[in-house]
Amino acid sequence: MPRTFAICLVALLVSTSALAENGGFVIREEHKVLVDDVEELWQLQWTSAPKPACSPVQPEWVTCPCNGFAFGESGDLALVRKRPEHEDERLELGQFFDEKLDVPAKKGEAVLRRWDVEDTDIDDSDASDFASRVQARSNAQMMHFGDYDHDGRATEFLLQVGTLPCGKQMSVLIGISRSTPNLHAFGTAEHPEKPLVLQASHWKSLLQSQGPFKVVDWVCGDHGSDTAVDLELNADADGIHAKKMEYACNDDGTRGPRTNTERL
Repeated sequence: MPRTFAICLVALLVSTSALAENGGFVIREEHKVLVDDVEELWQLQWTSAPKPACSPVQPEWVTCPCNGFAFGESGDLALVRKRPEHEDERLELGQFFDEKLDVPAKKGEAVLRRWDVEDTDIDDSDASDFASRVQARSNAQMMHFGDYDHDGRATEFLLQVGTLPCGKQMSVLIGISRSTPNLHAFGTAEHPEKPLVLQASHWKSLLQSQGPFKVVDWVCGDHGSDTAVDLELNADADGIHAKKMEYACNDDGTRGPRTNTERL
């Protein structure tokens, strides 16, 4: 069951084409967030005009590395938190895009989806006006807040930082928590200094969970893998917990014995 949050969110999507008058940055999206009865403003800001990534004029937008990023933009991106009587807090997001993952951008750059992909886009992509029709769509909303760490406050959102074969949307959790009240990428209670990277679907399962649960992270034979992986996830008063369990694969493709267990 979803929790009842003491957080009010008002989404305000701002056109990327409008350069902010002060500072020369581009506001991609902003939300008003009520935290402990104080209204804050959180903004995703490009430090300059972003570049196309997995755009509708690039045929690779349909490929696995673009899953979740099409139709997108890349560049230097920050999350900015504005609070009354406080200096602005700024978290550079490009640092979380791991070169070990597939990312349609240069090292250190962030990628965000700009326009959503629709079910009919593959069939329509050969049309001469396809790109202009895509670019006429409203901006895709990127900050969807939730109480992923179960601390009673919906002050976190998922940020996709890459893909794994084929099209697994690898994501980190960005926001604030009661134990760490400044902007950060969430790690586990055991390793808070290391951002926890999970498939977006696993994060969403954690959001809805009511105790420890297991998910299949990798199956035997997936892209030739001879190892299967399960994850056990949980969120409690101490924070987020994640345990990785690896299994050997038999010659017939079935799962064999467990070979390793690791706390993430």
